[in-house]
Amino acid sequence: MKKALQLCVVLLATLLPLSGADQTLYGYITCSTCAEKGASDSHAECMEKCLAKGADVVLVMDDTKQIVQIDNPGAVSGHHAHRVALFGYFNNVAFHIVSVRIL
Repeated sequence: MKKALQLCVVLLATLLPLSGADQTLYGYITCSTCAEKGASDSHAECMEKCLAKGADVVLVMDDTKQIVQIDNPGAVSGHHAHRVALFGYFNNVAFHIVSVRIL
């Protein structure tokens, strides 16, 4: 029984890094209304107005300018219109943030 448990632990430890689930994305927190044109530090006031009208919080990635939906926008509530590094993972719907770092 111990050998089977040890084998499972070794297999799990080997396979988890290969899954590639966790990753870090770099870009600007902005609103879905302004998207790429809102990818700047000066967009905070406009972003708050858009959010009040029902826009979603998104990330515009630095390298590809791709718009990434955020699963838990409360995780970036103090970081609107900031350039950030988001650590987390993609689920079926959007990117789920584990931690945020302002760049």
